Amino acid sequence: MFSIDLSPLRNYPNYRWLYLGQMISFFGSMITYVAIPFQMYELTHSTVHVGMLGIVQLIPLVISGFWGGALADSFDRRKLAAMTEVASAMGNILLLAFTVSGSQNFWFLYALSGLMAIFKGLERPALEALTQQLIQKKDIPKVSTLQSLKTTGGMILGPAIGGVLIASIGLKATYLVDFFTYVVSIFCLWKLKDIPVLKERRKASLSSITDGFRYAMKRPDLMGTYVVDMASMTFAFPNPLFPALAASLGDTGKLGWLYSAPAIGAFLGSLTSSWTHKYLRHGKGITIAALGWCVGIFFFGWSTSFYWGLFFLGVAGWADMISGIFRATMWNETIPEEYRGRLASVEMISYSSGPLMGNTFMGFLSDARGPSQALMMGGLIGGVSVVILGFGIRYFWHYKAYRE
Repeated sequence: MFSIDLSPLRNYPNYRWLYLGQMISFFGSMITYVAIPFQMYELTHSTVHVGMLGIVQLIPLVISGFWGGALADSFDRRKLAAMTEVASAMGNILLLAFTVSGSQNFWFLYALSGLMAIFKGLERPALEALTQQLIQKKDIPKVSTLQSLKTTGGMILGPAIGGVLIASIGLKATYLVDFFTYVVSIFCLWKLKDIPVLKERRKASLSSITDGFRYAMKRPDLMGTYVVDMASMTFAFPNPLFPALAASLGDTGKLGWLYSAPAIGAFLGSLTSSWTHKYLRHGKGITIAALGWCVGIFFFGWSTSFYWGLFFLGVAGWADMISGIFRATMWNETIPEEYRGRLASVEMISYSSGPLMGNTFMGFLSDARGPSQALMMGGLIGGVSVVILGFGIRYFWHYKAYRE
């Protein structure tokens, strides 16, 4: 029942170092992912301000993400990733300094969140494209599962440990731990050797960005992977409500469990995902799985029990993981190497903008209708949107992978 093929980690030493560095860095980032909204809620006691973090991060992420993709198709991807990791580490030091200062100016926290989003936008396309560069095409489905396992592991441990650190020794230690994970990640990137040279490099420019976007627009199957996921996350994203829900329960320690529950479900999805290597109808799989996320969030809002709520969050996380595996496989199997960086930026913007817009949408909806009604309404609206888009994009719905 539980099976993960670890052969890519054995067969590709460069990928092994990249995987280790990304895993540790992502673990630290997920700690900060919990800390910043918690700190904002502590400063403002407002779900609207917590939700607004999404918009503040989205705009710089979109702008830097497109340039990050163009740079990834133009420069050494390893060096680009290392430089942006250094920049992110420095941003983390600024977060630590702000916390140590005791300032109550939440606008500065908005500014630091936007700055970290810029660094993420520049880095993520290079990392995504570098992964494709280090492995053979036949191993892409296996690598997609491994990438999902790494992500879910970080999403479980990061928020859980972040919640414990915040409750026990405070925000300062939380940000300090994240800083040291960046140090390890930079070391792992330095260990990469003899990376294959790109066959074709396109000078980073506005025209190269638009060229990549035009390529994506010509591929309805790719566009389907973007918009279906965005719809599910924009309308049914529960995370901005977690600090307020934990506060209403009178137990800050439960904050980490709320963040970790979807990741635990996603982790189980990764462990049982060997069947996805053989399922070739990826468009249908993504649509059904995205609908499963929305259903899980609806019942999370409906539940009156904390533990049943965690269960439904887990179901949602399992469904989202299956969608993510199919999306990553489609991207890495069908996008040419010379476009991989620029399309990785489109991918990053699609799967990041949904949650970031969802932050704002759910924050305002909760402020108007209360958390439970907001979650149920968001799950319903998201589910209907997913069905309309999934069925409506014909080439996406009927997509079938070809394998020799």
